[in-house]
Amino acid sequence: MLASNRRRLNGFTPLFLAAILLPAGGKAFAAAPGPGVRIGHCQAIVRSFLAQAPARRRSDERIVRWLNGRHYKRADSALRSAALRHDDAWAGYTLGHQYAAGLGVPRSAATAFHWYLWSARRGDRFAQRDVANAYLHGQGTRRDPAAAAYWFRIGIAPWQLAVMYHGLAQTYLRGHLAPVNRAKSHYYLKESLAELRRLATEPNGEAAYYLGLAYEHGDGVRRNRVEAMRYLCRAASLRYAKAITEIHRLDSTNESP
Repeated sequence: MLASNRRRLNGFTPLFLAAILLPAGGKAFAAAPGPGVRIGHCQAIVRSFLAQAPARRRSDERIVRWLNGRHYKRADSALRSAALRHDDAWAGYTLGHQYAAGLGVPRSAATAFHWYLWSARRGDRFAQRDVANAYLHGQGTRRDPAAAAYWFRIGIAPWQLAVMYHGLAQTYLRGHLAPVNRAKSHYYLKESLAELRRLATEPNGEAAYYLGLAYEHGDGVRRNRVEAMRYLCRAASLRYAKAITEIHRLDSTNESP
């Protein structure tokens, strides 16, 4: 069902990782943000997101019930309202699925792409992958390999890097499935951070979020509260929800990176 799509990884046409990575063309708030980050703007994003969260959650839960009950026309109206009133990326992404499948609405690849792109621009990783696929295959939009590579980098590369490189680093650090090798562990952490920094030069909220966590916990780098907050705020400004949650956690517990 549509409601379960949010919890699975969408299929996608694989590209070589190297090709994807090539570019296309509070008290916690007291920490100095570093160049290019406005703490006031960061705070405003967090406050706005948290203020809308209860209404967004209630709306989404109601929509999920309607979708699971196959009341697609009723869900369509509620999804539009949630998307436009609450800037709800999940609602926009689910609308894309409805139009792609023709569930309660006329089937339209172009309208599906419109909502996927709308949601992708609001940080939804699943929508970003569907946008990449749409550009790659010309589904609902013109075929554009460069745009496809861009959205694959935004929606896939940071997560893949975090899992692959960080997992290898932990394997060699802890001796899981391989002998302990601190040199290799350090190498993979260093490679992960280097690629994430490259990705973070683009509007990539997930890459900025992972870099923020690295500096917050001293994972492969020296702990640095300035750099941690700088990257977390950059991710928040790109509407990456996990960064907003992390900033709020740090602020609520009086922690600082």
